[in-house]
Amino acid sequence: MRIQVVGRDSDHFCEKARTAGFEVVTEAPDLIVAYGGDGSLIGAERKYPGILKLPIRERDTCIKCEEHQDELMLEKLRSRALEEHSLMLIECVKDGIQLRAMNDIIVRNADPRAAVRFRVRLNGRRVTEEMIGDGLVACTPFGSSAYFRSITRTVIRVGIGLAFNNCTDLLNHLVIADNEEISIEFTRGPGRLAADNDARTSTIGDGDVIVIRRGSSDARILAIDTLRCAACRYVHAPRRRY
Repeated sequence: MRIQVVGRDSDHFCEKARTAGFEVVTEAPDLIVAYGGDGSLIGAERKYPGILKLPIRERDTCIKCEEHQDELMLEKLRSRALEEHSLMLIECVKDGIQLRAMNDIIVRNADPRAAVRFRVRLNGRRVTEEMIGDGLVACTPFGSSAYFRSITRTVIRVGIGLAFNNCTDLLNHLVIADNEEISIEFTRGPGRLAADNDARTSTIGDGDVIVIRRGSSDARILAIDTLRCAACRYVHAPRRRY
């Protein structure tokens, strides 16, 4: 199998992969190994959409259980003992730029001193009055343990989550079916639009409408339990920089 490894500080993992009999390549891989954390996996999906990916936690930031040690994961991969999973993506288009997110799409105030105002429609039907606050976060079930959780103190298992960020209205969040479409109409900006850790962002002005929906394809992931294993513990280890 031809594998490509992405992520910082991954040279030692590449050596382990070669020792295990894999061909480590930089183009045309059969599989992408995202070595690091969630950010490495998210970035790999954005750069290499549709290619099967194996997420493996970086040794400097995670004390891993026996089931998720690098060598054992490589052995499971070699013996085809890992199960493929699909992860839903969400997407929106603004200024000709398509943003796709494994975690979340963020709509917020561009000026931290001023709130934005917006209304939300679901499949064309208004579901909120004018909201005033810092913005909102639309997330997938996978991404609901990130920004969405910090706002709502909860996570979702299915559908698309919509969290209202520091809004004056008492409405905290909504959960909708994954085949429904969200429209956010800005009545007062300016705002900014971002997705995951994508460096590309767009300005949102008065009257702009942001439409968020399920992506046209899912991410293909092996052994997703390596990302959410309760036995694996994360640590803040110092990174070496040269």
